[in-house]
Amino acid sequence: MSFGFPAYHTEKYSPKIKDENIRETVRKTLEDISWTIREETANKILASTSMNMRSWGEKIHINFLTDGSISVTSKCALPTQCVDWGKNKKNINYLLNNIQSKTNK
Repeated sequence: MSFGFPAYHTEKYSPKIKDENIRETVRKTLEDISWTIREETANKILASTSMNMRSWGEKIHINFLTDGSISVTSKCALPTQCVDWGKNKKNINYLLNNIQSKTNK
């Protein structure tokens, strides 16, 4: 469970097998899990989850690092939300597990 304004969780992921197309893998994964890409630049993708009964939604920041890894941050969409009840960590685990399943094939 995170506490902050807004609550967030960050993790770094390095594929075990060098993935030359990590950006495409991430884009395909976001599409497969139905998260919306809001913005895309050379170094990052900003995506979002949808609002539901347990959450106002989260913003997912994915930064592509020069060493071939990615840094993923899930942050509550509501800026005044200071407790996430573990939702941001679950988002990251869900995303990274889906990415890993694609890179390990």
